[in-house]
Amino acid sequence: MTIHIALLRSTSAGGRQITGDQLTGLLVQLGLEVIHVDAKISALVFESGERTGADLQAQLETELHGRLALRTDVYVRSDQAWKALIAANPFPEFATADPGRLMVQFLKDTPDKKHVGALRAAVRGLEQIRAESRQLYLTYPDGVAGSKLTNNLVEKTLDSRITARSWTTILTLDAIVDQFAGSPDLSIGSEPA
Repeated sequence: MTIHIALLRSTSAGGRQITGDQLTGLLVQLGLEVIHVDAKISALVFESGERTGADLQAQLETELHGRLALRTDVYVRSDQAWKALIAANPFPEFATADPGRLMVQFLKDTPDKKHVGALRAAVRGLEQIRAESRQLYLTYPDGVAGSKLTNNLVEKTLDSRITARSWTTILTLDAIVDQFAGSPDLSIGSEPA
């Protein structure tokens, strides 16, 4: 069995929020072992058979739409891929000093190098960008709120949809995976929505 982390781009469907209980119910209906669901950060952690992340992404997107009327992108990484994206962080000092201002943006495919170059050229502030596999790592020394390096700019420049999480969230989800992996009979459950 493999542990997977699924990040949803959104949990809002037609002006209503999908709850943690609804997401948990969906995973159970799909035969996946629920480890953790957090609707606030749009994250699902579950165990599945030998299915690939791409298969799970497609299934979750289809089922979220069909069963919950939620049309959203889903980004799935295995626990091993999650560990690899943490190890690949090109800004370890920044992650230690200010983890809330280091963002990881998830893509479905590895971004084109030309597009990443165009994105770097578009940066007008102190932000830094590095691409590693299907992730972008972005530093926001002056904070995310006032930055011109927005998710919209990234999507437009890369011609790809993304979802982003702070380094703090990345490490929180990693700790949940580690807790479950260390206690195979422990089911962490879901957070209130």
